[in-house]
Amino acid sequence: MSEVKVNKVTPRSGTTLTIGDSGDTTNVVGTLQNNGAALVGDISSVVAGTNLSGGGTSGDVTINLADASTSAKGAASFSSDNFAASSGAVTIKDLGIATAELQDDSVTYAKMQDTGTANRVLGAASAGTIGEVQVVADMVADNAITLAKMASGTDGNIISYDASGNPVAVATGSSGQVLTSAGAGAPPTFATPASAVNTPAFLAYRSSVQDCNDNTYTKIQFNSEKFDITNTYDSTVYYRFTPGVSGKYFLYAQVGGYPVNDVGKDITIRIYKNGSSTGEHRRGYQNYELQNNGTNAVSMSAVYDSDTNDYFEVYWRINTDNGVTARVDYNSSLLYSYFGGYKILT
Repeated sequence: MSEVKVNKVTPRSGTTLTIGDSGDTTNVVGTLQNNGAALVGDISSVVAGTNLSGGGTSGDVTINLADASTSAKGAASFSSDNFAASSGAVTIKDLGIATAELQDDSVTYAKMQDTGTANRVLGAASAGTIGEVQVVADMVADNAITLAKMASGTDGNIISYDASGNPVAVATGSSGQVLTSAGAGAPPTFATPASAVNTPAFLAYRSSVQDCNDNTYTKIQFNSEKFDITNTYDSTVYYRFTPGVSGKYFLYAQVGGYPVNDVGKDITIRIYKNGSSTGEHRRGYQNYELQNNGTNAVSMSAVYDSDTNDYFEVYWRINTDNGVTARVDYNSSLLYSYFGGYKILT
């Protein structure tokens, strides 16, 4: 190997200076300069910056871009099923976001389009098309509304319909009652069946003496009750039975009494309906056998038709021809004077 040391090599005018042949290696030790300045493009080293790796100071140098993460920028890949890239711009494809890629409950009401039309919902407007669908009765399947979906009500109430076809609650009945139709235009009601009991029914009696004028029909004030199932007998003011329910009624009455300090010749009992006599039972005594202070009783019974506001009373009289007081008697253990009745099953 030979060594040549010179200060300057000048090529012949108009020619190109060539150092080495093809396949040779030229080793330049030191710094190549252009008139004392560094050659343009002279790189002393390549250093990898943020999110890069690799680099070097000689030979071929490779720079690697790190993958992107939630905390640093870097290279990211996009699925060709969902995204499109063109001229450096990345866009979401139509239908690029699949149902499985949506988080549950992630679409809020605010993100949904307003339909702007009453009684419409989003649904299948046609085959394969989502749009506004009108809500109609046929959209609720038969037997689709369960008890759990119905509004709460009152214990024992049932649902019926009024004259306008609107739902209405029928008030709770009591034990033993049945549902009774009120006819067209009104919801049914609970009532005690006529075939189950003879009501209304009552039995009233006189619990003290009652004085009356001689030979005068006087209303007997039955002021106590053995029973009054439907509270239809008035034992305090009018002393009358007002059934309140249309039907046929069996009524019965007895009055025991006597003339005070005198004798009588006849005694009569009557049942009045709405203030007028409907029948009577009279008992006569020969030779004034109705003795003074000796109780004698007379009774009667009959079947009556009644509507909802008819009322019934009992009247009684003793005839002495002498103007003495007639007295209705009572007994603490026996019923001398009483008035009762009940509805006949039909």
